[in-house]
Amino acid sequence: MNSHRRPPISARHAFALAFDLAVRRDTLHSMVVPLALWAPWTLAPALAPMVFPGMHTSQLLLVQAASNLITFVAFVIVTSMLRFRAASVFHAGGHADPAPIGECYRLGLSRAPVLYLTEALRNIAFGISFSMLFVPFLYLGFKLSLATEAVVLRRESPVQAFSRSYHLTDGRFERWLEMIAMSVLMIVPVWFLCVVGFLLVPGSSWNTWLSVGSFLSAALMPIVQYAWSFFYLRLDELDQAEAEANAAIPAPTFAPVRRAAAGGAQPKLRLVESPKRDLDDPASD
Repeated sequence: MNSHRRPPISARHAFALAFDLAVRRDTLHSMVVPLALWAPWTLAPALAPMVFPGMHTSQLLLVQAASNLITFVAFVIVTSMLRFRAASVFHAGGHADPAPIGECYRLGLSRAPVLYLTEALRNIAFGISFSMLFVPFLYLGFKLSLATEAVVLRRESPVQAFSRSYHLTDGRFERWLEMIAMSVLMIVPVWFLCVVGFLLVPGSSWNTWLSVGSFLSAALMPIVQYAWSFFYLRLDELDQAEAEANAAIPAPTFAPVRRAAAGGAQPKLRLVESPKRDLDDPASD
């Protein structure tokens, strides 16, 4: 199907579903618990000098590196769980209760290793493309934007997830830009306020405001994650419906054309020979 004939999909609807699930219907398991899992590690670089005064710079860097690693592992596990939670609501019609939280965490943990690998491979691809030109970076960011959703929800390998993302994003560049813009608009004000606070509060450390910004961004992350999950699930639903519709169309058949004689019988073929010319005939010269 051509891209301009694809069924419509709304980024605003995806974020509306995300707000409804994360803020109104499932605040505890969608926002409070994930934030509790992230908060100690995002705030560790800022709290470490207060708890252990006199730490050297090398020790602070070690704490920063360890907190970043643990934060990323927690990010992978929690976002994997959130994807299954969004899928359980989406496949039930959008208004049903989410699946049991224990089941979502069990499924999320089972896909966490391959999600970690997919995130790493995608970040490597982004780094290589960004080092060359902006256009390849933008193209890869667009075509691989749904790979992490596919690798979790379709139980695929990273290569298959990249292929699936490449297929689903065909003809969806405008909707992808809308998703990026709405995601950024949720996070940018947080960091803007942190910069303003750093400039207005005398004697404050940038590391402190960096931890505050990371903490607030982590609080909003489940909403963004839900929105991307609903966006992917809708695209996947449309693609499967299109595939089923194409499979239901019978393939054209070509029957051999037979010409019947006037009496209904097949015409008989007769061999007609051209008259032979006598080589000894003078007229042939």
